[in-house]
Amino acid sequence: PTPCPFARLRSRLMIRPLLLAACLLTFLHAAEPTLVEKDGSAILSNGIVTAIIRKSTATIQSLRFRDTEFIRQKNGGAYYSMEGGKNFRVLAGCSFHVHHRTPDTIDIAMTQKWSTQPQAVDIEIHYVIRTGVSGLHTYAILRHPAKYPAARFGEWRMVWKLPSDLLDTICVDRLRFRKMPSAADFARAKPTDILEIVKLTTGPWAGKYDCKYDYNADYHITPFWGHADSRSGLGAWMAFGSHEWFNDGPTKQDLTAADRIIHVHFGMNHYHSELTSIAAGEEWSKTYGPFLLYLNHSPAGPAANVQDANRQARAEAAAWPYAWMPPSTDYPPGSLRGTAKGYFQISDTAKPSLNSANAWIGLSQPTPGGNWQFESKNYQYWSRVAADGSYTIPHVRPGSYTLSAFADGAYGEFEKKQIEIKPGTTTDLSAITWTIPRNRGKLLWEIGIPNRRADEFRHGDDYFQGYLWKNFGKEFSNPLEYHIGRSSPAKDWNYAQSSYPTPSGTTTPWKWRVHFDLEQAPTSDATLTIAIASADRARILLFMNDESKSFHTLNPKVSGGNALLREGIHAKYSYYQIPVPHRSLHPGKNTLTLLQTRTHSPAFHVMYDALSLEVPTTPP
Repeated sequence: PTPCPFARLRSRLMIRPLLLAACLLTFLHAAEPTLVEKDGSAILSNGIVTAIIRKSTATIQSLRFRDTEFIRQKNGGAYYSMEGGKNFRVLAGCSFHVHHRTPDTIDIAMTQKWSTQPQAVDIEIHYVIRTGVSGLHTYAILRHPAKYPAARFGEWRMVWKLPSDLLDTICVDRLRFRKMPSAADFARAKPTDILEIVKLTTGPWAGKYDCKYDYNADYHITPFWGHADSRSGLGAWMAFGSHEWFNDGPTKQDLTAADRIIHVHFGMNHYHSELTSIAAGEEWSKTYGPFLLYLNHSPAGPAANVQDANRQARAEAAAWPYAWMPPSTDYPPGSLRGTAKGYFQISDTAKPSLNSANAWIGLSQPTPGGNWQFESKNYQYWSRVAADGSYTIPHVRPGSYTLSAFADGAYGEFEKKQIEIKPGTTTDLSAITWTIPRNRGKLLWEIGIPNRRADEFRHGDDYFQGYLWKNFGKEFSNPLEYHIGRSSPAKDWNYAQSSYPTPSGTTTPWKWRVHFDLEQAPTSDATLTIAIASADRARILLFMNDESKSFHTLNPKVSGGNALLREGIHAKYSYYQIPVPHRSLHPGKNTLTLLQTRTHSPAFHVMYDALSLEVPTTPP
């Protein structure tokens, strides 16, 4: 065999005494998993992968597959962390124990008890090695005993740092599947006025920007992400069998893979979310995972690696909840979980073809008056509605839930409270019809598709570019002119309305006009519906046929997340039904004007999900 490359590593974590043992375990190809404890570390191996984990910090110091190291020791290796700045927390001083051991599974745990950290929660990290699995399962449990004071925390994540130039292709989704700049290219890149964005100066990406936000994705529709290599055929991935522990429901998006890194954000996010808050005296815990750090190899290259990672993610989902997890209140087995099923239909007289196929339907436990898209304290369970309207929501922990549903083509959402889920039983919710109210008159026009995203508009397929907003002045006029019946949403309506950049380098408010025809003037007010995919400190003045006087000022009540600068296609959703004075409308040509007035920063913006106008009809 080739010399063990571990002998060349220089780790500040003093793992050199463990290298020989780790290499020997890799070459044994043992059918059963093994655990060796030595010099403050735990070595897990199953003959396919070998991991060295520092007990005191719960950090993966080494992860080897096919005689290749998949951990970059510099700056921490692979680890869990919480928040940032003065509240940044990583684990130290952990206690260690073997949580569960069978001939096929070894589950080790490291726990950091709360003492003086800003977040009054205990953190318990698990790593699991299993027979025949080409990777390492991991999960975390946060605990807040009743004796602890109130606790609040935001970002909560796992980070996996990869060796430089080990894997040359990033794989997130069909839009982000491409060769990455080399480590040398990144080292020579120029900083910008946004800390996370660099401008590359060498290599095939020279002249382009790169940023970790280039690769944000919606977690529920992206069950795995990672990197592969076109030379060696190796790949490294995070693969998820469930999303029940993530905050903010199926529209949650956040960081995935990036330059020599793979990460996942469990709690809070970069696109507007609430802190997780636990009251003093409250007993609380939540399990995040398990999920799989998966390693694979395919001589056919990255596309084959992606297919294999997808297969593995499907296998993880099919095995959920995992039978190898020891039953506990933290992770109930399948027999102690419940299922909800039923039929869900949508009725909309203005859109007869609208149906519930592929709608999201789910169970959550938001705080009173709250909504699932800002919920992080509890678990959420979401499924897709089938073409015939049937749905099944499996593996639900027992409890009382709110049933929510939303679908492409419909504004808002359906909600039904007090859904009781009992262990080991199926709750039949029978047939539910969501009737869209149409008492405001004829649907005269609609721009976009109500889907909580701005992806059908211009830049909807390449929004993940740094400084894209600087080009808006070259791509669009001010005012932007949009003609109902003639203009194309994909070409003529931008995905974001922000300030308008001028050739002199200044910015000015950006006026958008919607031109439409009306057969006759209504005798009562019309209704303008504006659904917003993202807003950040925006203020929108609305005018109808008279730009000297606005008939409404829209200050979106759901605002934040900085989705434009963070290169997203949405943040958090809201929608508004705004009366349009009937006296402002007249037969023939009409113009609706939307003016985004806040120009202090390009971050101030609105991303429209969809807009529509309903006009009362005059009886003959």
